[in-house]
Amino acid sequence: MIFVAKTTDVLIIGGGITGLSVARALSKYDVSVTLVEKEADVGWGQSKASHAVRHPGARWAPGTIAQQMIAESNQLMAQLIEDLHIEYKKTGELVLAFSKEEVASLNIMKKQAESIKVGGLEIIGKGEIRRLEPNINPAAVAALYMPTAGVFNPFDLVSAFFENARENGVRMLMDTRVIGIVFEKNKFIVETSCGEIRANYIVNAAGLFAEKVARMAGAEDFHITYDTKATCLILDTLLGDIVQHIVTAPNDPKTFLRYKLATPTFHGKLLIYTSFSEPAKGIEDRAVSKRVFDATLKSAETLIPDVDFERHVVASYAGLTARNDRGDFIVEASRKYPAFVHAALPPPGITCSPAVGRRVVEILQNNGLGMTEKTNFNPYRTSIGSLIKSTPAQIEALVREDARYGRVVCRCEKVSEGEIIEAIKRGATTLDGVKFRTRAGMGRCQTNYCGPEVTALLARERNLGVEDITKKGCGSNYIH
Repeated sequence: MIFVAKTTDVLIIGGGITGLSVARALSKYDVSVTLVEKEADVGWGQSKASHAVRHPGARWAPGTIAQQMIAESNQLMAQLIEDLHIEYKKTGELVLAFSKEEVASLNIMKKQAESIKVGGLEIIGKGEIRRLEPNINPAAVAALYMPTAGVFNPFDLVSAFFENARENGVRMLMDTRVIGIVFEKNKFIVETSCGEIRANYIVNAAGLFAEKVARMAGAEDFHITYDTKATCLILDTLLGDIVQHIVTAPNDPKTFLRYKLATPTFHGKLLIYTSFSEPAKGIEDRAVSKRVFDATLKSAETLIPDVDFERHVVASYAGLTARNDRGDFIVEASRKYPAFVHAALPPPGITCSPAVGRRVVEILQNNGLGMTEKTNFNPYRTSIGSLIKSTPAQIEALVREDARYGRVVCRCEKVSEGEIIEAIKRGATTLDGVKFRTRAGMGRCQTNYCGPEVTALLARERNLGVEDITKKGCGSNYIH
């Protein structure tokens, strides 16, 4: 990889939603910004493993940084969704209670949400629950109804921030792993797998690796734990309308299944999720064991009984969540180096991303970074044209403009050659990069039919041999 420049005002380490939100916030100002990401594409850490819920804030206690960030972000998000064409569906959320103790928990959650002025909150009884969601477990005695909740397409959210920040001048360096950091003569000298970068300021948005990155600079102010593995199962569209709302239950820290969720996805599938207290085998542990798979199905059955979930599972994935020893968000300058800013977030990073970006900008300004607003900042981004989201008239217009939109490559998700080519132009270099931008390969066949053709398109557009195309970066070649 050849760097455009090896010096930068601000170096952001980490290309998840946190790093990208900081990148976009900084791209409004006349400063040089570089983002490095160790993976082949952005959003492949915690962001990829997220269940992509936009939380109203009821689960976080008043006074926490997390609740402040949720409240601020929910005020900012509507404009961002419009400006960046972010794929989002407002569904509302029902938090079910199955006992008197859990009803008491609902009332606490309601008060916590009211403290940040969340509107429309209501504790509803059995009859209203059944009216809203006929398939919900009839044993639920009450529910907290939160109409402002919703679901994102997490990959589109990440892409939107990435594309807009890059459009506004942020240098994005993929496949670039940070190896060491030295502070010398008021600059950080950062050794990476692709060369040396000198930066005046660093934003540590490395997620699970945030403590490791901080330790490289001697700026460790916290401890990251990763003992909670988040496991998600995606079920096909036949179950996509079994619930219309995000359906959850109060957290129970005394049980193996601490948090359970069933939600429609933005694209009409069903996602079921649970978190586990068992320790992970390592920071890269993303395996879904049979025990965890079965427990996730069982947790969904407590919310929606009498459904054969297993028969409809399309995909399963797991990820670790970067919790810390403070039990809250960490968005602050290092005590040792004021120019080294931590942005270490446990869930829900997706919900909080806009406010975190804004807060980091404030910290950098307060610690001496001169920032003048750009006169030519472009706040807008358009999404990739899509057959599956278009009306017949819109499809006709797409094909008229580019005939490649008339040729379907992924039959499961109805993704055209035109969409895949556009995704490659916007930064997709791998099969997963195309999949996350277009959904090619996310259907029932899981790339068995479309995989070879997407590989051929990547090779053609990138002027490479098909043997050089990978699923997700180095060591994952599609053709061996």
